[in-house]
Order: sequence, then structure tokens, then C-alpha cells
Amino acid sequence: MNQIEAVIEELYANNESKLHQLCQKEMKKFGGIYQKDYDDFYSRAGYEIALARKNYNPLKGNGMEYIAGIIRFSILKEMRDRNRRKRQIIVEMEEGREYLSDIFIDMPVEEESKGIVGEMIPSGFNLEEIILEKMEGYEDKRIEQYLNHLPKVQREILEMKMESIPASKIKEKLGLSDKLYKEYCKELKSFSNMCILYKDKEKEGKGDKLGMSTITQTMENCKTDKISISSIIKKIEKHTIRFDHPLQRESEQWSPSMKGNLVSDILQGHKLHPLIFAEQIINGVPIIWDLDGKQRCTNAYLFSKNGYKVSKNIRRWMISYQIVKKDEKGKDVLDKNGFPMVINVEFDIRGKKFSDLPEELQDRFLDYSFNYDQYLNCSEEDIGYHIERYNDGKPMTSPQKGITKLGTEYAEMVKAISNMPFFKERGAYKISEFRNGTINRVIVESIMAVHYLDKWNKLEEMCKYIKENATIGVFRDFEKMVGRLEKVITDKSAHVFNSKDSFLWFALFAGFRKIGIEDKKFVEFIIAFTTSLHSKGIDGVSFDSILANTKSTKDKGIVRKKIIHLEKLMKIYLAE
Repeated sequence: MNQIEAVIEELYANNESKLHQLCQKEMKKFGGIYQKDYDDFYSRAGYEIALARKNYNPLKGNGMEYIAGIIRFSILKEMRDRNRRKRQIIVEMEEGREYLSDIFIDMPVEEESKGIVGEMIPSGFNLEEIILEKMEGYEDKRIEQYLNHLPKVQREILEMKMESIPASKIKEKLGLSDKLYKEYCKELKSFSNMCILYKDKEKEGKGDKLGMSTITQTMENCKTDKISISSIIKKIEKHTIRFDHPLQRESEQWSPSMKGNLVSDILQGHKLHPLIFAEQIINGVPIIWDLDGKQRCTNAYLFSKNGYKVSKNIRRWMISYQIVKKDEKGKDVLDKNGFPMVINVEFDIRGKKFSDLPEELQDRFLDYSFNYDQYLNCSEEDIGYHIERYNDGKPMTSPQKGITKLGTEYAEMVKAISNMPFFKERGAYKISEFRNGTINRVIVESIMAVHYLDKWNKLEEMCKYIKENATIGVFRDFEKMVGRLEKVITDKSAHVFNSKDSFLWFALFAGFRKIGIEDKKFVEFIIAFTTSLHSKGIDGVSFDSILANTKSTKDKGIVRKKIIHLEKLMKIYLAE
């Protein structure tokens, strides 16, 4: 008897007690499942196990872990199917039940039951339940786009989580630390990923015709108005407000306490700084770009989707609100004029997701309105000018500020290169470096070192120089070079491609390409350098001694000296 058959036999022993135990463990995660429904869930689990037993692969974990994952899927599937049916009116016919139009969420599940449909719907954002649609083979472009958007490691984590493989086993198999594993899991629910999942399908492939304004025929260059969070959510999902301008910094810049304080301020109705938008006419259609306020909008959006809990380290956590007073029978208490009487209550929002808030506070959050200023009929230069201007007094990092000097076209190409698998999966870059603009700096520095070393300067000056002197071919050439390295780089050599030294090795590889030998020799040199050659002297000077006598690692003279020394070392190594 093989392993999987032994596990199944164990499940069905003693009147299926083990199977029932595992099913009930998953069923407890949902509300509204009654004793009379248990057999349906047990049957669904048995059916899914029978289908899956043939596909068992020992490499995916031991048999019990595999079956536990199948049971989990079966409960999710049965719950989803029941939810779909419960949202419809059921008409008993001679030939069976017929499902008609939708019913309200607070209607009874069945005529004789005290339960309501809403109890059957799992609360909160469940990423794995959404992905389940794809795992079953349903045609959903959003799920497919979401999965394809994920870097290799994050996709592997999600797939293993879907199979109920414990976090400890996932970290062990992928060689991840606790901190890195948490970072990867956090990224699965990032703003850019969530937008893919919730994108308005009706708008896919269509022009953006639902902007905040039509083409403006006016001498006015700026207007002021208000926009609610619920409206922002809709416009994000319809892509009529864009937060991805190439010159704008990434989302996920705020700490947990900053996000929590934002939620607290919104729920208290406090006035926040106005959002700044810019209207740009593209192909006759007004596109609305966010220039300032991206973190406020994206974090409000993520909170509404249960993307994070309110931090415990916030300034004010007890939120006061009013509810209608109820009598002993649960009915509204009215005054002598027939108006409802209200009472003041408080709610602690620490550690709470959006779905954990009382309905009154959920409504208050969605109804909150930001003031906004919108610049009209802007050019690319206008947008870059405003982005830099509005971030002058805020903690915009040097790389984030520098990239505004590249211009939209080249900034777009830099960000496209930064999403290549080499940077996401092979190099020794931190996840935070993709959010704070460091990877963009790495690419700019590397292009300068490869093509314009004599013009090496401070980052902003280098960005200006590239904008004025580079061509698209320069970026295409660098992209090809990264693609070649991606194919040959190994775990023993990838660590030199980090945020500090990448430009040195890209510049060295650019020269190596002209020699005309196979790329794996370059990787062999990297390993030899990190093992021993870093201390090898040439005319009495070693790479280590250059580092020891250097205060500024990005000074033009030092950069040239390092690259020239590495070139000499490589020529000696390849000649041996």
C-alpha cells in the first residue's frame, strides 16, 4: 500500500472520524453551517479526495499534508457553491429546484430557519479563496494576470499555501528567513496586486472614458473639488484615476502606524491635506494622474479590501459614534415625535480590519471625502514639475526624486527593467528596495557606468544627462545584457549584484561581452574574485586596499579606479 492510500484508509477508519475532524476544522472558519449540512460537506470532501488521489506527488509534501489541502479546497468549493445558490430565490418544482433572481443578503436562508444569507458568506478578504477560481480552471483573466504578475518566489509561496503546506515547510523549501517570508506574503496583498484582482472587467480593453472631467475648454489651469473614498475605490477599479505614472514613486511607502493613523483620522472626520491630480489629454481622452496623495488613496483602498489591520501604535484608537437606541425586542426607540433616539458608543479600532468595524464606522469611512486640486490639460513636463514640487517637503528618497529628472519615456523603461526576473529573483536586492526607488537608482547608475562613465555624477545630474543624451537603444542594450546574465548567474555569484555594487559588475560585463567567449566564464570570474582575487595585488594595489582607502564609494574617481582594477583582474584571470 502506498503512502496516499494509507492516509485515505486512516481517514475513513472508525466511521470516517478523521475525515469528519479535518472537515469540521475548516468549517469552523465560516458562519452559518448547521448540523444538517455536515453530510454535504463530508460528501464533497470525499468526492474531491477521490479525484485528487491519482495526482499525488510525494515531492509536494507528505500524504496527510496533501489530503489536508484537498479537504480545505473542498470546503471552500462547497461553501462558495452554497453561497451562490443562497443568493438566489429557490422555487421548488416537480423536477427539482429552480434558482431565480438575487435576494437580499439579510433574507432568511430557508423559510423555517433563523439564519440569513449573510451568515453564509465568509467575512474578510481571503486571497486564497479568490485564487481558487483559477485553480479550478475557470476563465478569469484577473486571476491569470495576478498570478503572472507575481515573481517566481511569491507565486511558489502562494501555490504551496493553497496546498496547506505549513509556513515552516515553505520557508525551509525556499530557503527563506522569517522576515523575508513575511515580506513576500505582505507583497501578495500589495496595492498593485489587489488592483489586478478587483479590476473592473467591463473596462478591460476599453479607453478611459470615465475620467473625473471631460476635455476642458477654459483658461482656468486648476480646479478644486471633493471626492469620497467610495468614489476613489470605484475609479481605481475602473482605472479612471491612475497611480502608476512613471515619474511617481511606488505604493507601500508608509509604516503600519502611518496607515493606522490615516484610518483613525478618517474615522474621526479630520481634515487631511488635499489630493493633487493632473489631467492629461491623450488621444483626445482625459487621463487623470495622481501627483500627490498616492499613499492616502492606496492605503484607504487597501484597508477597504481588508488588506491590513490597524496598527496598535496609533495616536487615537477609541472612535466615538452614534447608534439608534433599541428596546428589549430589538426595535428602534422613537421619541414622542416619531424620530429615532440615539446613544453615543465607542469602538477600539486597534488590530481591526475594515470588515471588523461596526456598520456605522464602515459607512463613515467610505463616505469620507478628500479635498482635491486638479491641474488641467497638463503636458509631460508639467506633470514632472508638479510631482517634484509636491514632494519637496516630504520624505521622498533620493532615487525617487532623481527619477523625476529622467522624463516619462525613460522613467518608464527604467521601471520596466526593474521588473525583470534578474532583479526580482536572482540579484541580492531587498524587497523594500523596489518600493523606495533604490532599484531604479541601480539601473541609472549601471547605464551610466556602461555607456557614460566619463559623465559620472550625482544621481539627479546623471538622470538629467541620460534624458538629454541617451537613446532608446541604450536601454534596449542594457535590457539584453541583463537578460544574458539572468541565464548564467548562480547562487554563488548573484550576491555581488546588490544595491551598492551592481553598477561595477554591469560595467565589467559590458566589456566582457566584447571578448567573445561564453558568459559562464564571467560568472566563474565573479566566484574567483569573491573567493581570493579581491586581495590580489596589481602593481602593489588590491581591490581591498582601494576600499580601505575610500571614504566616498560613489566618487567619480573611485568608481573609475574600481572598474579599471576589475577589468585588469578579469583579463589576467581569463588569460591563465
